[in-house]
Amino acid sequence: MAADALEVRIAHLEGACERIDRRLGAVESALQSVRTELRATRTDLLSRMDRQFFWILGLLITSILLPVALRAAGR
Repeated sequence: MAADALEVRIAHLEGACERIDRRLGAVESALQSVRTELRATRTDLLSRMDRQFFWILGLLITSILLPVALRAAGR
């Protein structure tokens, strides 16, 4: 009788472990997809930031050099 109860408990624990394993597998795959999406978003964001930086740098240099050039041409 005691052996039967022990077998039932062990079977219950084995089932619980299998369910936990499946859940952890699902969490792991979801986490992997989030990582992949974040990498793609980061790459896109860095690319956009690079383009905007060069536009701002060009405008800044132009706004500094244009008055200097106009003053030199007016003399």
